[in-house]
Amino acid sequence: MAKKKMRTGKKIGAALSYTLLGVFVYFTLFALLSAAITPERYDIQIGAPAPNTIKATKDVEDTITTNKLRSNAAGSVKSIYIVDESVRNTVEEEASARFKVLAQVASLSRVSEGENAVTETQLISANEQFAPVSITLEELTAIGSAEEGALNALISRATGLLSEKLAGNLMENQTEAAVKDISDTLLLEGADETVSRVIGKFLMDVIRPNYFFDEEATNAARKAEMDKIQPQVKIKGEVIVSDGEIVTEAQYKMLDSLGIVKESSLDITLYYGVAILVLLLIAAVVLYIWLYDPEIIYSVKSLFLLALISVIVVGMSLLVRDISPYLMPTTLGILLVSQLVKRRLAIVMNVVLSVAVSLFASTSTGFFNMAMFTIVVNSIVGGMVGLLVLKQRHQRTITLLAGLAIGLSNMICTFAIGLINNANLMNVLIMAEWSAGSGILAAILCIALMPIMEGVFNLVTPSKLIELSNPNQPLLRRLLLEAPGTYHHSIIVANLAEAAASEIGANALLARVGAYYHDIGKLKRPSYFKENQMGDNPHDRTDPRVSTAILTAHPRDGAAMLLKERVPDPIIEIVKSHHGDTPVMYFYNKSRMENGDDVNVDDFRYDGPRPVSREAAIVMLADTVEAAARSMPNPDSEKLNQLIRNLVRSKTDDGQLDSCQLTFADIDKICMSFYTVLSGVFHERIEYPSIEIPRARARALTESKPAEPQKEEKPAEEKKAEEKPASETQNAQITEEK
Repeated sequence: MAKKKMRTGKKIGAALSYTLLGVFVYFTLFALLSAAITPERYDIQIGAPAPNTIKATKDVEDTITTNKLRSNAAGSVKSIYIVDESVRNTVEEEASARFKVLAQVASLSRVSEGENAVTETQLISANEQFAPVSITLEELTAIGSAEEGALNALISRATGLLSEKLAGNLMENQTEAAVKDISDTLLLEGADETVSRVIGKFLMDVIRPNYFFDEEATNAARKAEMDKIQPQVKIKGEVIVSDGEIVTEAQYKMLDSLGIVKESSLDITLYYGVAILVLLLIAAVVLYIWLYDPEIIYSVKSLFLLALISVIVVGMSLLVRDISPYLMPTTLGILLVSQLVKRRLAIVMNVVLSVAVSLFASTSTGFFNMAMFTIVVNSIVGGMVGLLVLKQRHQRTITLLAGLAIGLSNMICTFAIGLINNANLMNVLIMAEWSAGSGILAAILCIALMPIMEGVFNLVTPSKLIELSNPNQPLLRRLLLEAPGTYHHSIIVANLAEAAASEIGANALLARVGAYYHDIGKLKRPSYFKENQMGDNPHDRTDPRVSTAILTAHPRDGAAMLLKERVPDPIIEIVKSHHGDTPVMYFYNKSRMENGDDVNVDDFRYDGPRPVSREAAIVMLADTVEAAARSMPNPDSEKLNQLIRNLVRSKTDDGQLDSCQLTFADIDKICMSFYTVLSGVFHERIEYPSIEIPRARARALTESKPAEPQKEEKPAEEKKAEEKPASETQNAQITEEK
């Protein structure tokens, strides 16, 4: 239960760490990018002089001018009308029918001279027939008094005038005027005023407009004219208002929309864009890590290091931007990540950071401009060139060489793009020089920052590994003096591990240094390990379980010693796991012989853990193979090869390699590399003969010196006695070589 709670607590702690780290990275990058692209704000009023010459910080539309031009364009479009041809025929037919009734009523109401006027009864009958037109008794009398021929001519004339009005396209608000015009024409032609008024009443009843306003077509035409007017835009970098110029309403509106006016609200859309862009860039990196480098997800140290590098690159670029955007050290990220975290991940980080930093480029050609494009291209191409220089190189000075290569690449890329986009060769050369400085600046910053990050994060870098591999390191020096057998064993294991790691593409330098330190824990009790014993074996007087406890403690002891010396974690992992949880078979068998079969093999196992990295697994196999090969009698090629493969297979069958990422193809390559190295170690040697070498005669170098008195020659027995010690010394030297 306690373990379960502990695991739950660790998960919660890890989740909290990831959350805090993500929030830190997101808001820090958001703040830096926002600060870089947020424009300066001015105290500006309409009708007042501008305090400075102000340029557009991004593309902005002059809405007032655009709307005015579009309104004028729409006003220039005349209203569109349509003619309804059916109206004319309908009106003429209705007019003819009504005038026919008028003629009939007039005929019935006609009176001769001397006869009485029409009666009220006749008037009522006439209005019933004229409905909805209503006439008076006077008007009925006038119609009845008119001659039939004259009335018919008048009606015919009125009908003709109506047809003319309809043929001329009669609009809705023109009907009354048209009837009045017809009546006036009839009066001018001599018609009776009363009769003309009656005819006008009948015309008002039947007349209809046939010329209508087409609102839809008119609006469409106006919209088409408005669409022809392009938005009036000030592009990024273009002057909106000059220093001292009276600010117009249109200029103020543009400045206000850019968030440049102090009284105006912030340009919220700009911050929305930055927020979304930062989120997408972080998501791209996280997605890559999740798909291709998932082990980094479980390393808070690596994630925090990536976050810190990102902030440093963006921050340094922001500081340098005011000098020249081409000088920004965009490739600093790929130099740091490739050497401190992982090479493949450095490529992705380089692309992401180059996109983010390119926003700092300030030019006058719009948002996605040539300067931004140049910076991104420089970062991608130059970063790959830098990685090529850094490949398989471990000295710090190589970083400076990589910076020079990046600078040269940046210069060439900038020059090429400049020739495409800029006709001024001098400007192109200046930009190319600044770009060259970008690579050198990135390298200098990398050299300055790497030791700091190595120390703060306790990282395993090529430079750190080279320092740890120095034989004068205190722990290695102690191992040489206090446990020389273990030291020489570690040297051979290191050779084996480095060869195998190189063969499968693992970190060969890490494998070598890990092998140097893998048995460092034996310094605590060096005499209990076979390679350091000179005849006396304390295990002969020790219980097998105690002996096992002593032997299996050396990985823990070594890890504790390295942890105290602040050696990087990957090396400590190699030390802790180079035996995994394999059993100590010698003391297990010894215990069985002493105590019977009732012995648990788990009591004789190392504490583990099993190797997780490829380098740790290689060191485990190299340690096992070297120890066994050294004790093999009369080794030959076939025996050695078989021994190596049997030992590696036993580790595989025991599950010791289940947690690492070695494939069967890798294991086969490892076995072959072990065989190659050990074949050189255990090569056949010739047997030197045990012979006496006569003393060399002295050279005649004293011809110019006075001759010494000739000594009395000694007897042969005395000469033989003097030569004997020299002969024995020579034989001892030969034996040591063998």
